[in-house]
Amino acid sequence: MRSRSFALSAALAVVSLAAVSLSANASLTPQAAAARTALPDTMSPAVSHSQKQGALTAAQQLAVSVNLKLRNTAALDRFLTAVSTPGDPLYGKYLTPDQFTAEYGPTQDDVDKVTRFLRAQGLTVTGVSANRQVVNVGGTADRIAAAFGTHESRYVDGAQHRTFYANDTPASVPSELAGVVAGVVGLDDHTNRTTRIAKPDASTPAATPRGYGPAQYNGAYDLDRLGTNGAGTTVALWEFDGYRSSDLTTYDRKFGLSGPAVRTVSVDGANYDARPGEGQGEVELDSEIVRGVAPKAQQLIYEAPNSDRGEVDMAAKIVADNKASVISISWGSCEPDTTTSIMTAVNNSFKQAAAQGISIFSASGDDGSRDCTRSARGPGVAAVDYPASSPYNTGVGGTNLKVNGNAYSAERAWSTSGGGTSKVFAKPSWQSGTGVNATGRTVPDVASDADPNSGFAIFTQGQSGPSWQIFGGTSAAAPLWSGFTALYNQKAKAAGQAVLGEVNPKLYALARSGSYGSAFHDVTSGGNQDFRAKTGYDQVTGWGAPVSDRLADGLLAARH
Repeated sequence: MRSRSFALSAALAVVSLAAVSLSANASLTPQAAAARTALPDTMSPAVSHSQKQGALTAAQQLAVSVNLKLRNTAALDRFLTAVSTPGDPLYGKYLTPDQFTAEYGPTQDDVDKVTRFLRAQGLTVTGVSANRQVVNVGGTADRIAAAFGTHESRYVDGAQHRTFYANDTPASVPSELAGVVAGVVGLDDHTNRTTRIAKPDASTPAATPRGYGPAQYNGAYDLDRLGTNGAGTTVALWEFDGYRSSDLTTYDRKFGLSGPAVRTVSVDGANYDARPGEGQGEVELDSEIVRGVAPKAQQLIYEAPNSDRGEVDMAAKIVADNKASVISISWGSCEPDTTTSIMTAVNNSFKQAAAQGISIFSASGDDGSRDCTRSARGPGVAAVDYPASSPYNTGVGGTNLKVNGNAYSAERAWSTSGGGTSKVFAKPSWQSGTGVNATGRTVPDVASDADPNSGFAIFTQGQSGPSWQIFGGTSAAAPLWSGFTALYNQKAKAAGQAVLGEVNPKLYALARSGSYGSAFHDVTSGGNQDFRAKTGYDQVTGWGAPVSDRLADGLLAARH
């Protein structure tokens, strides 16, 4: 939704308050008090299809994130190309978080200017992210509205049968802050992030495993041929719910797995593990598949509130912590349901991840090329899933895998594997040569088993308690590829090479080479609503599924 002029009454209120509060603020001139700049796309798309119920109570407490712009972005883009291009002097020479922030992050002066303004509006600055990209602030609805030139109202979303609050005018900031502030997140509490789990139509919990276990998927994709187990690597799981350690232990014991205990990292005070919610199965699916592929890898489960602010803060924390070399993401929303303000804030952290050598794998969605099927927009809209559509994420599509014992037999595209063309992100240079005539970034990049009819044995909470269930979905494919990367990174370290880092430039270069046929299972049958699997790249399975040992060898060879 495009920015438009905010209501005159709200503007007058902002000017009145700003004139008082900014007169003593040396960072902003008195003339700037009346001059404001609208921030692009800061209104929830849900407002357009929901019924307004009236103004939000003025005294209600809100918590928002003010997102600051990166600096030297042209130089950053050049660096990101160089650090992922074999033969370049900067290839594989990744930055630390401090180096990234010093060169490309907001300055401390930028942060100070923003925090002085916020405090002058009577708001409380509750924290600043370590990479200085996010300033968290709290206050009453009336003060939040005055500070950002908005008007907060209550709504009913009839399609989702829920109430929420949201700003019904775009956010703005004093014009002297426009060069620093990229957006404001948290002015509404309408969120559409959902899991990418799929279950068989006739699936019931059971006392013993059914579906593929580690022996089947490691054997089918030759993951067991890499000769590594993930030791010395760390995988971050991007989650909006919690898990039960006892479920993970049961999975490990059943399949004879052992490794470092899973650790929870709380974001914004999230505390799901004592009482996990409906997303518990997602978290345990992600963890159990990573354990099955790379048992000795350390897993850090980052848990954030399922909100726009939670997502922004989680992204910033993972890259600032810099403890993981791989991030696995199985939650998302269709692009049209996600404001570009949110996507920009999260994508800036994804850029930092690429600069620091962190690989990211995201589920491409389970509604085919119509990713908004389960939202108010419905199945008539061709759309892709975010964050899989970010150029700094490797979008992972889905297949139906058949095995012969523990060996690969056949594979076809899963009929609802997410794929298509982004309407937000332009086609990256590394995505040329795919045979797809599109100006936007296309999804997915790769694929692996996701059809619940060829699903995975997962131990999680059933209707009558913990039990074995069969799960599929691109939620299962993303952690499998994340586990592969943990194995690769261990192998690369032993060879004296850097971690894989941003994956797509290397994958696409390898896929266009003579090694493609040996490094990938090219999936050429099946399709989703709008695209068919075919020889080479397609918008259902990307380049295909991994022949993991050959893929790892090809990636290692390309780095010389």
